[in-house]
This record gives sequence, structure tokens and C-alpha cells, in this order.
Amino acid sequence: MSKRRRFTVSELVCTAPLARVIGRGLHANHPRRDSRQRHRSGFTILELVVVMTIAGIIIAITGRGLASAYSGNSRNSATRVVSTTFFQARAIAIQRSRQSWLVRSSNVIKVLGDSSGTKVQLAPPVDLNQRYGVTLGSVSAPTGRDTVSFDSRGLITGTTTAYKIIVTKGSKSDTVCVSGLGQFRSKGC
Repeated sequence: MSKRRRFTVSELVCTAPLARVIGRGLHANHPRRDSRQRHRSGFTILELVVVMTIAGIIIAITGRGLASAYSGNSRNSATRVVSTTFFQARAIAIQRSRQSWLVRSSNVIKVLGDSSGTKVQLAPPVDLNQRYGVTLGSVSAPTGRDTVSFDSRGLITGTTTAYKIIVTKGSKSDTVCVSGLGQFRSKGC
């Protein structure tokens, strides 16, 4: 049997005048032999300045809206924390059948409970200024420190009117109210 062998021609050399014309056409798209100017892609300085100016204007317009939304969210979160802490202080008084207190000292609130005649801190203090950047105020105690006392039934003792804590951030504020019966409202009080 004979084996078949395959041969390839690596380059075809032709000296005919027609082959030279065809050969020029084959090499016309080669980058080194292109007689046209090459097109460079990219941005000019002027285009970059225009785009950056437009982006700056858009950020300036939307930045104020985002900042006020963030401020409103912080204030709402702090209001929820104050309401939750009031609820926690009342729930502890009812569960233990003993007196409990919510103590506000400037922008820090904490819950204390009665343990055999001794006030014991039952929850870690929450600094709302550090956490949310808000300030706390109260209608009943302008000095900066006040206490709300709940008896074993969950009723506020020592006052006959509603107790209010005002949560302020910037120029806007929210109010958390607790009635004498221990009911909470965060709006409309």
C-alpha cells in the first residue's frame, strides 16, 4: 500500500505583471501601508469638561434632596427608638409588677427598673445624638434631665398630663407623647 502525502505551498511567487497588480490590492489594508490617516478614538479635553460640568450640576440639584431625605430618615428612626424605649419601660413595669423609669439625660435615654427597692439599669443607654444626630427635648423638663415613672400596671405616675419628648434634627422635629394611661403616639399629639 502506498501512503498519501499532503504538500502545502507556503508562498506563491509570481512574476507576471497581472500578479503584481493583484498583489497590491491584497496588501492595501495592511496598517503600515495604509495611506489614509488613522482615526484615533478617545475624548478631547473640551468634551471631558462639558461632561464633568453637567455631572456637577446634576449632583448639586439632587444632593440637596438626598440630604433632606437622609435627615428625615434619621429623625424618623430616632423617633421610633424613643417610642420603643417608652414601650420597653412600660412592658418591664407590667411584667415584673414593679415600678420602672425612663430617664432622659440630654440626648441619652435609658430604662431603669425596681429591684427590691434599688434602681437597676435594665437596658443599655442609647445616645441618639451620636447614633442619629438628633437632639431630644421635653416640654415638662427644660433643664435637660427628666424621668417618666411607670407603676406596676403600666400607668404613668407623678403627672396627670401627657408626657412629650421632642426629637429635633435641623429645623424639623417630631414629638412622641405618652398619655397618663401609658398609650403612645408619635404624631398628632
